[in-house]
Amino acid sequence: MAESSSSTSDSLLARHILHRRTIAPKNFKHEVPDHGFVAKAIDIARNAPNHRRTEPCRFYLLDTARIREIGQLFGELVCGAEPTNESRARGSKKKIEWASSPGLLVVTQFTDRSSVLVQHNPEVVREDYATCCCIVQNILLLLEEANISSKWSTGPVWKHPRFREVVGISHAPPNEEVVALVFYGKSEFPKEVRQLSSLSRSLVNYLED
Repeated sequence: MAESSSSTSDSLLARHILHRRTIAPKNFKHEVPDHGFVAKAIDIARNAPNHRRTEPCRFYLLDTARIREIGQLFGELVCGAEPTNESRARGSKKKIEWASSPGLLVVTQFTDRSSVLVQHNPEVVREDYATCCCIVQNILLLLEEANISSKWSTGPVWKHPRFREVVGISHAPPNEEVVALVFYGKSEFPKEVRQLSSLSRSLVNYLED
């Protein structure tokens, strides 16, 4: 017997999906989250669809010193090569916000483009990126279940010439690319369910009467 729609929407997983919201690091408490739990969450999250079983995801769980350095790098980027008073203020704000995050996980994708597999199947690169995104979402939901707030950032700090050195991927292949910076920490910031447009705008349902 198929489950009713109400039982699906009321499930624990559904509640985590609906209530997980992006929380900026500035709204995190100074309380240090359980980094050991985060490492376990990463391990579980890797069980995501991966067509060719390439396991393309790489993870860098940063310590406090490296988080501060990443904040410094992003502040420099925001400030710009020819800083103005306005850009300096924005850069200083971002530096403080990012550097104060209790936790930061960098997730990358490595697909060996010189491999026979990719040479014969170039779509593997996109498939691997999709896998990495699924893994990141799994991580966010596992953090949400543990009452750890998060932010998936694509702020272009990885464009800074020192980023790879700080994170520890300076000797990695050049096509190891950043997928996400996941900031995480405890927060009591309110999370409201986002109101989306009607499903009918996106869904073509041939099963309807």
